[in-house]
Amino acid sequence: MATQYHLPTLDDLARLAEPHELAITIYVQTSPIVSERATSHVAAKSAFDDCITQVRESGARHATETALREQWASVVNDELWSNLSSSLAIFLSEDTSEVFVLPNALEYQHQVARYFDVGQLVRAVVSPQQAYALTLSAHAWKLWHATATTRAAEFTVSDDHPSDAAEATNRSTVGGSPSGDRLVVDQRRTLLLETYAKRVAEAVDAELGQQDPHAQAPLFLFATNPLLELYRAQERRQVVPVHGAPDGLKDFQIDERIRESIGAINAERNSARLEKIGDDVSNGLVLTDVGDIGRAAVVGAVDVLVYDFTVDILGRIDNDSGQVTYNDDDGYDLLSRIAMKVLATGGDVVAVRPDEVKAEVWNGTAVAHLRYQLV
Repeated sequence: MATQYHLPTLDDLARLAEPHELAITIYVQTSPIVSERATSHVAAKSAFDDCITQVRESGARHATETALREQWASVVNDELWSNLSSSLAIFLSEDTSEVFVLPNALEYQHQVARYFDVGQLVRAVVSPQQAYALTLSAHAWKLWHATATTRAAEFTVSDDHPSDAAEATNRSTVGGSPSGDRLVVDQRRTLLLETYAKRVAEAVDAELGQQDPHAQAPLFLFATNPLLELYRAQERRQVVPVHGAPDGLKDFQIDERIRESIGAINAERNSARLEKIGDDVSNGLVLTDVGDIGRAAVVGAVDVLVYDFTVDILGRIDNDSGQVTYNDDDGYDLLSRIAMKVLATGGDVVAVRPDEVKAEVWNGTAVAHLRYQLV
């Protein structure tokens, strides 16, 4: 069975953004490899110990520290440690503990404050994590599917498709005879593999046509040349080549490669999207001031929000007027809160690091595209 990731809902994000007497946030990188799980466990415990030290030094009540330790105990003894993924997001307060199992690798982080830091969590939720994979050799081919909530898993394809190169070309083998002219043998084998690649591409198109008819998700191709290049010439989807022998790859190895690369793919697509947004500046449909974006967000006018999730702009936003006030001492992460309002009104949110996107309109903090002009 494919590993289930646990991502938050919009309600989860809104709840996590509320204040607490003390709130501990821990992001830790993890691994599905059994031998590496102990390292993840130790890293999380070290982060918690450091947070508890800060709690004690802040002069918090002994009862508060005890309650936080009890919440940590419920997390550290949870069965989730036996089936990890790429990251964990852990949120602890006196009266609650929540853990989210995430498919993408987040940065190590821990802090103690009145508010949980949900910046990286929002990033995990809104970043596209769906992809397909094809493991392709002359001996066999398999299709895989990775989503935001499940690790890459093989899915069953129709028996109508050829299972290997020999079946696709109606031959017992595509290797050729070693006693023949080498150049002729190589040319013939290439032609046979080209036919095989075409048949597999047709099969993939038929299988994925219903699930992703507009070919929006990338296709990771695990293969070696010449089959890799022969297949790429047939495929209409965005193909991400992964060189190396594909036979025998495990699901977590395929999933790991997808998660390593999908961030760069998203960054490229986000840059292109920002460039297109920039075309509407002259039409009054683009905002770059956080205060203006906040007012537009509460009335549902924001179609797309692109923001730097690594920036902490602390303050508050009025739920009715959208008025933004800045307050470093008693505020929450404004950009994350605005992002949740955009999501709640059906808009799209793109959480980026500042160096991931390149566009003339990008100011390094936030850019919003509007559904209509604001008076």
